[in-house]
Amino acid sequence: MKWNKAAAGLLAGMMVMGLSVSAEDAGNIVELTGVTAIAETLEDGQAVTSVMIEYPGEVAAGTIGLSSYKVPGRKISRVYVNNSGVKGEAQAKGKYVFVELSVDLTPGAGEGGTLLYANGENMRLPINLTVQQTANVTLVSGDIVEAGSFANTAEQNLLVDEFLELTYTNPEDGSELPYRLYIPEGYEEKGEEEALPLVVFLHGAGESGSNGVNNETQLMGNPSALEFAREDAQEEHPCFVLAPQSPSHSWSQNNGTEEDPEFGPNQDGENVKNVIDELIGEYDIDTSRIYGTGLSMGSRGTWALSTAYPDLYAAQINIASADVYSEEGLAAIADKPIWALVASDDTEERVTGFRDNIADLEAQGAVIERRMDEQGWNGYARGEASEEEAKEQLAAAEESGANVLYTEYLAGTTVPNSHWSWRPSFANDAIRDWLFAQQQETPYMPE
Repeated sequence: MKWNKAAAGLLAGMMVMGLSVSAEDAGNIVELTGVTAIAETLEDGQAVTSVMIEYPGEVAAGTIGLSSYKVPGRKISRVYVNNSGVKGEAQAKGKYVFVELSVDLTPGAGEGGTLLYANGENMRLPINLTVQQTANVTLVSGDIVEAGSFANTAEQNLLVDEFLELTYTNPEDGSELPYRLYIPEGYEEKGEEEALPLVVFLHGAGESGSNGVNNETQLMGNPSALEFAREDAQEEHPCFVLAPQSPSHSWSQNNGTEEDPEFGPNQDGENVKNVIDELIGEYDIDTSRIYGTGLSMGSRGTWALSTAYPDLYAAQINIASADVYSEEGLAAIADKPIWALVASDDTEERVTGFRDNIADLEAQGAVIERRMDEQGWNGYARGEASEEEAKEQLAAAEESGANVLYTEYLAGTTVPNSHWSWRPSFANDAIRDWLFAQQQETPYMPE
């Protein structure tokens, strides 16, 4: 079976809810076929970025423009037509009119956001959008859609809709773990093509699903998991992407005491491993290239799974949190490729936890390449600027033989919140290139 990446999103965008009227004669008054709100996951979280209006016939590009539409409360940046139904493709004529909306990318602006943060979690809000067509639109056929206001009849969640929505049920205790799975385009099941890596992404506390499991905000709260599934990223590093959602608001637990803590995976964390084992049985996954990644609470869970199952991950990226782990567990991963990143002005507990964890790894034999204090990274940087910082640290690590890279962002450069160091980290191509370059000599074998 071949998986079609665009199917889910385009089906949603082409939903017809009783609005379509076909015209037999030119000059007839006809109605819209549908209006689809399009949302994308940006650094600040998901936001509505455009509207796709489907007409019952083709519209010529030159007959409409910026003044042809209004969206209350938003500024329109582009208007174009196509027959593909794909955002960004402009053609001379088409039945789809795209109205792109300006988005304020200032950190913390949250313009057009679809998420409500309450009780410690992000919840997805329904999208209720109104588009005003300010004048009659004449189709190529001569038929006319009269001016008026139209509510969206459907929605697309770009890239998010390309992930399968699944749930794992533990046969022993009945516990459930909702998860999303990205399957690379063109992949055919059971080994008909080259085995591909698996990236495991563990979300932070704000994307948990205990407030009515939603199995979506782990992909909508921030683009961290999506960075591995983007078209350009998949062209460079085709891979499966697993993004589970924690119902318990945690991936790990303290198995020691308050005075002498020792953290390991909790039930949700154990179920993540169970899902990985199931996927290995179902798909042709390269078990020498399973990668663990996580931010904040998810970083704690990644550390916990790695120390409990040291042969699971070929490499890992930990961002903005660490706990105390057993000496035995740290010794078992002391030679593993690890990249840990945190803002130097994150909470004292997180920064101290990270520094102590890295020092404990060093005590177990890991070789560390640090960038902190005056050598800290610029959290504002993106693109080539951030990649150059990563490449410089990688070059130094290669020269020193370091397998663990520790990076702190300069105070004041991780915005709008010093905890959000995943924003520059997961967007850094050089860090992802480093991850995919890692491979275990002995592939992981499910128990």
